[in-house]
Amino acid sequence: MTMTSYGLVLEGGGLRGIYSAGILDAFLEAEIAFPYVIGVSAGAANSCSYVSRQMGRNLEILKQFHGDRRYLSLWNYITTGSLFGMDFVFRQIPYKYNIFDWKTFIESPIRFITVCTNCQSGEAEYLEKNADMSEDDFLTILKASSSMPYASPIVLYKGKKYLDGAIVDAIPLKRAIYDGYKKNVIVLTNPAGFRKKEEYHPPNALFYFGKKKLIQALNNRVASYNQSLEFAQAEEKAGRALIIRPSMDLQVSRIEKNKEKLIALYELGRSDAREMSKRFQ
Repeated sequence: MTMTSYGLVLEGGGLRGIYSAGILDAFLEAEIAFPYVIGVSAGAANSCSYVSRQMGRNLEILKQFHGDRRYLSLWNYITTGSLFGMDFVFRQIPYKYNIFDWKTFIESPIRFITVCTNCQSGEAEYLEKNADMSEDDFLTILKASSSMPYASPIVLYKGKKYLDGAIVDAIPLKRAIYDGYKKNVIVLTNPAGFRKKEEYHPPNALFYFGKKKLIQALNNRVASYNQSLEFAQAEEKAGRALIIRPSMDLQVSRIEKNKEKLIALYELGRSDAREMSKRFQ
């Protein structure tokens, strides 16, 4: 089934993104195809395996490497400045341990957009795959989109400095609409009723000294997220969007240490997607 008139919009959420991986695998299993996919952070990293039609790949990576200090650890942060081993995740895994099917991905007719935050402008940039793009370039873009502030170094790509796209546009629904998709399926990684709250983090002005636009974006991050969430819900109420989100709160964090909880969240994603897909028929 090709959802010709629908775009697919995916937020991030760190390891909570395994919920999205479950949804995407259920879509592959049911042969539900979207012509347009836009993702942020983990949402982009997981959905590229949907476009390359590698069902189960994200779960296999989680099962194999969760608990491996190269994947996520304080050791990583001390030695590389990132809690997640970004080079391990975006270089070694796709090239060596769980091969990413670049040929299928790049030849797919699906439009694929990754959201990053430009550290100079403090604005979102929407980087779309294209036939001239190399696999290394694409993986660098994914790395940039997934580089959480405070927990990852800034990523340099083609002379620009980038961080996690969720800083500015965590639920990029407005971009999907701008790109021509008036109807969208939106994948969220928190249950109904969730609202982002202010949380402790290092002082932005010290952590990102001199980057005024980035500091401003970080200061506005919570309000921006909640506004995006409200917009998505308004679109659903108006009949222009379908939101899929966890039907149960499994209390999973962005850097969840319990592998079994993460696997349960993946299975919940598969189950929730099956229920939602009935509305497509």
